[in-house]
Amino acid sequence: MDLDTVTVRVGEADTAVNITVYRNLLSDVSPYFRGAFEGSFVEATDRFTSLTDVTEQTFRMFLQWTQTQNNQLPSGATVPSPAIIVPKSTIQHGHAIATGPAELQPPDPARSGPNAETLLDITRALDEPGDHQPTYPEDTERLYFENPEWAEGYCLSLLSFLRLYVFADKYDVPQLRDDVLTAVVAQSISWDWWPDLEQGVIEFAYANLPSSSKFIRFLVISTAFVWLSQDENCSANKLRMLKEKNEDFAFEVMIVQNQRFRNEKSSDGMPLWLEEALSNSCVLHEHLVQDAGQCRRRIHDQPYIFTGLIEMCAQSALAMKKESDEEKRSHEEKD
Repeated sequence: MDLDTVTVRVGEADTAVNITVYRNLLSDVSPYFRGAFEGSFVEATDRFTSLTDVTEQTFRMFLQWTQTQNNQLPSGATVPSPAIIVPKSTIQHGHAIATGPAELQPPDPARSGPNAETLLDITRALDEPGDHQPTYPEDTERLYFENPEWAEGYCLSLLSFLRLYVFADKYDVPQLRDDVLTAVVAQSISWDWWPDLEQGVIEFAYANLPSSSKFIRFLVISTAFVWLSQDENCSANKLRMLKEKNEDFAFEVMIVQNQRFRNEKSSDGMPLWLEEALSNSCVLHEHLVQDAGQCRRRIHDQPYIFTGLIEMCAQSALAMKKESDEEKRSHEEKD
């Protein structure tokens, strides 16, 4: 193993921190870092680079992901309960408690390990719809729509996934881009929670990613096949709401919706469901590192990579929620 280390300074000037890391952990997964630390640039000589647009938390999540690749854990990890995204104090009596501390911690292999009561079909991968998904004691739909803190926790976890994807896009980590999408799809299928019209998520995605991004494609597919299928608003109102959020996003969603009605008809004349448009996360992958066959085997045989990402993004959401609450209390005390 290459024991050479480099220093990465992450964060803006007033909050920046230096993180020492093995050079090969960065170079093995990113052409950007390989070029910086092994080429003729000043970073290679100084063994130092500064990433002012990356938070410490996002970079540490990336590092934990690089280390997870080398783990040899038993297969059969299951997606954690939705309770992982809310503080313990908000979980009502009778709901499973699966939260971790607000500070970022490595994934817990024991908690992500196989469970005979929840893992019904180990022949399917985490990102494939079917009866293999765990059944939780919570009424997850009610938790999401009737409890603002659960919806906020989900939105913040989705934003954490997006931040990690944006990092992987900017610093050229193609396998992480694919893995983030696998984790997001697996979480969405397992919890049956799909992105709603999350204004902050949509704005951040379009501000930091090209419109052709696979993460934006995931948001578009989710909106077209899930949100537009809900009954609480008529189609005209929904189209107006989409345009208010982002006109480019609305245009992409309507293209998918029109394709559904024109080409994807079931026997009774209704459009086919999300499971047939997003049969697994490989639909969204670039497959620049591994081909489709290798990717499917990796997802099936190493599910802890993706449950680890889910846990880390949930913990990041808790940290963001805690920081936001502290800022609110500080402002209230000043007023």
